[in-house]
Amino acid sequence: MLLLAAAGLHAEQARVLHAIGLWLPDGPSGYAIPDLVVVDADYRDHLAEYGCCEPAVFRLVVEVTSADYRMDLMAKPTVYAGAGIPLYVIVDWKNRRVRVLTDPQDGEYRVHAVHHPGQSFELPESIGALVKLDVDSVLGPEA
Repeated sequence: MLLLAAAGLHAEQARVLHAIGLWLPDGPSGYAIPDLVVVDADYRDHLAEYGCCEPAVFRLVVEVTSADYRMDLMAKPTVYAGAGIPLYVIVDWKNRRVRVLTDPQDGEYRVHAVHHPGQSFELPESIGALVKLDVDSVLGPEA
C-alpha cells in the first residue's frame, strides 16, 4: 500500500484503500472485497448495494493469493474483467510471481503479464501515476 501511495496515487484524484466493497452484480455473491484498490477520490459518491462502490470508480484491484488461490487466479479475473476493472494485479505467493492483467473486454483480460523475482515492472499510467514496482518487494521474503 505504501508503494502505491508513495507513487502519488493517494492524492487529490485517487485513493489507495483496503477493505472496500466492489459491487459485482454479475458475480457469484454480488460483491467482492479486494485486498487493495485504487479508486477515484469521489468513490463515496458512487455507492451501490451492500455499501459497496460501483465498478466504474475502481482503477486498480490487487488480490494477494491465500489458501484458496484458485479463486484469485481463475474465477476473479473473469468477474473483474466483466465489471470493467481496468487493471487486476495478483500477488501470487504460492508460485512466487506477480500477474498483471489489463485491457478487459467481453469478460476477459486481453493482456496478461507475469513477473518473477528479480524483475521489476510498471503499472499503466492510466491508474493516475507512473508506478514502478520490484517483484521481490511486492512478494516479500519467502515463508
